[in-house]
Amino acid sequence: MSYTRANYGDVEAKSDAMHFMRDELDAENLGFTLVEAEPDWVGMEHDHADEGHEEVYYLTRGHATLVVDDDEVELSEGDAVRVSPDATRQLRNGSEESWLVVVGAP
Repeated sequence: MSYTRANYGDVEAKSDAMHFMRDELDAENLGFTLVEAEPDWVGMEHDHADEGHEEVYYLTRGHATLVVDDDEVELSEGDAVRVSPDATRQLRNGSEESWLVVVGAP
């Protein structure tokens, strides 16, 4: 089959917010995650230097802050931010529910 279909609701959330859909979609090189963050949710600080993966964070609803190295990047609906593999990043949600799509690949 030349496509795979999945629904984020069928994927168990990690960290109470992140639906990692790569396996569900049988993606070989692409990471695809939906983040459904409750107010004041804070994600794990991390990088992808070992894997060489860059990521794009796209905010579809709400307001959030993406901390890249020491820079706080305020996100509004429709904003997309690309983060290089070696940069440390952490998502911090604001006072209302937010939804983000995170896509990563080497």
